[in-house]
Amino acid sequence: MAKKVIGKEKKGRKKWWYDIAAGGILIAFFLGMDYITTGSITWSIWPIGAILFFWIAYRLLNLVGRE
Repeated sequence: MAKKVIGKEKKGRKKWWYDIAAGGILIAFFLGMDYITTGSITWSIWPIGAILFFWIAYRLLNLVGRE
């Protein structure tokens, strides 16, 4: 007789906030590199902010569409 494993079917799915956290870490890295090289945060804040906005919006729409 086969054993039934509870919660096995959800093991492969990522949490909804993993991609947002990865984006935040990536953006913090680029902002840190900008600050280290120039001594201030210059133009890079705008493209990074745009990427973060669209990344979060895409992930949230994907999350809402799945449920």
